[in-house]
Amino acid sequence: MKYKFFFIQFIFYTKFISFYRYFILFLLTITVSGCLSYVSKINDEMVLVPEGLFIMGFNIDNIEEWGDTDEEPVHKIFLKSYYIDRYEVNASKFSKFLNLHKNKAPLYFETGSGVTIEKIDNLFRPRLGLNNYPANRISWYGANAYCRSVNKRLPTEAEWEKAARGTGARLFPWGDEFPSNNRATFRRKFNILGFKALESVDSMPKGRSPYGAHHMAGNVWEWVNDWYQDSYYEVSPSSNPKGPESGTSKVLRGGNWYYKAYYMRTTYRFNDKPDVFKNWQGFRCAQNLGH
Repeated sequence: MKYKFFFIQFIFYTKFISFYRYFILFLLTITVSGCLSYVSKINDEMVLVPEGLFIMGFNIDNIEEWGDTDEEPVHKIFLKSYYIDRYEVNASKFSKFLNLHKNKAPLYFETGSGVTIEKIDNLFRPRLGLNNYPANRISWYGANAYCRSVNKRLPTEAEWEKAARGTGARLFPWGDEFPSNNRATFRRKFNILGFKALESVDSMPKGRSPYGAHHMAGNVWEWVNDWYQDSYYEVSPSSNPKGPESGTSKVLRGGNWYYKAYYMRTTYRFNDKPDVFKNWQGFRCAQNLGH
C-alpha cells in the first residue's frame, strides 16, 4: 500500500511537471509571437531612437555664416527612448482619416491645385499616382489629430532633431555633405515640375537619417508638437524638453521641395500658426516606447 501511494504521487508529479513545461512553452510562444509581431510592425512603420544624450542646436559662429540666433545656444539634451515614423504620413493614409472625420476636416486640411489629396463627390482621396506621396496642406491640428487617431503623437522638437541628426551633430540627416537631388528634394519648382517636385515617402534611401528615417530634409515641412519661442534654448530643461507651455505658432522642421539647403539643416527652426494651410505642410508621428 505504501509503495502504491508513492507510485501514485510519482505519476501525479510527473504529469504536473509535464503540464507545467507545456504551459510555460505555450506562454513563451504567444509572448514571443506577439513581440515579434510588434517588432515587425515597428520595423516596417517606425524606427527606434534609443535613450541618451545628443547635441541640440547650432553654433552660428562659422565660416559659412549659417545659422540663426534661435538655434543657439548649442546644448546637450537627454531623451528617453521613443519611436518615430520611418516615413512622412502619405496621402492614402490621411485621406482615410479625413473620410472618418468629415465634420472636422475643414480644421485639419484644405484642398488645392498643389495638394496630393483631392475631394471628389464628398470623398477625400489621393490624386492619381500620388497614394504614397506626402500628405500636404495640413494644419497642425490635423497632424496632431491624425497621430492621436492611430495611437501615436507628434514628436517633440527635440525628438525630431535627434531622429534627424543622431548623436553626432550632423548638419543634414545623411551627414555634413551638401544636399544633392538623390538625397533630398530641394530647389525644385512646382510650377515647372508639378508633383514631380516631390517624391514618394519611402524614396531616396541615400538621404536617410542615422536611424533610418526618410525625408527628414526636403519634401514637406513637418509639424512637431512644440510651441515656438525664439529664446527657448536658453531656458530649455536638459531632459526630455516639451517646449514652451504656450505660444502663437508651432514649430515645423526639415525644409521642403523648394527651399534651399540652408533651411534643410537638422537644426533649422521654422514656425507657423497651427490653423493655417500651406502646400508645404506635412508631418510624421512618434510613439512612446512600450506603448
